[in-house]
Parts: sequence; C-alpha cells; structure tokens
Amino acid sequence: MTRTEWDFDTNIDDDARDDLRAKSSEDLIDEFGVRAAVLVLCIASLFAAMWFASSPSFEKCSSLENVSERSACYDQLRKELLKPPAKGADMPRG
Repeated sequence: MTRTEWDFDTNIDDDARDDLRAKSSEDLIDEFGVRAAVLVLCIASLFAAMWFASSPSFEKCSSLENVSERSACYDQLRKELLKPPAKGADMPRG
C-alpha cells in the first residue's frame, strides 16, 4: 500500500516516541542556555531603546514650543556632539 499526500488516516509513530522521551541533563542545560541568552538579548534591547529615546536629537529639540526649553535642549545636544571620542588618534597615552 502506497501512502498518498491526502491520506490522513495513517500516522507515523516515529515522532511519537521523541515527544515522550525523558530529556537528558545536557538537553536541559542547552535549553537553559538558549533561554538565558534570549532573555539577556531582550533586556539589552530594552536598555538600548531607552537610551535612544532619552538622548537629545534635532527632532526632539525642534518640537519643543517653549523657546528657553528648546535652547537648553540644543545646548545639551551640542555638548553631546562635541564630546571627544572614547578612543582615537588624538587621545593622550598613559
């Protein structure tokens, strides 16, 4: 008897044994490692989004209606943009 693509009455028991088998300690450790890595990645993405949202930008400063707040925002943005790089050619050694 050949199996057709539309024959839903027959089932193959190859995968049924895999679902019920006991997981080894190595499988549990691997699953924990993957879940921990995904959790750390999600938390890091949340921190990056919060940092990006809180940093000043031209769009945020130009949307402020109060002139004094807008000026203070532009001053803060200028200070951020004029900071020297953390590493570079003109950093003093030692």
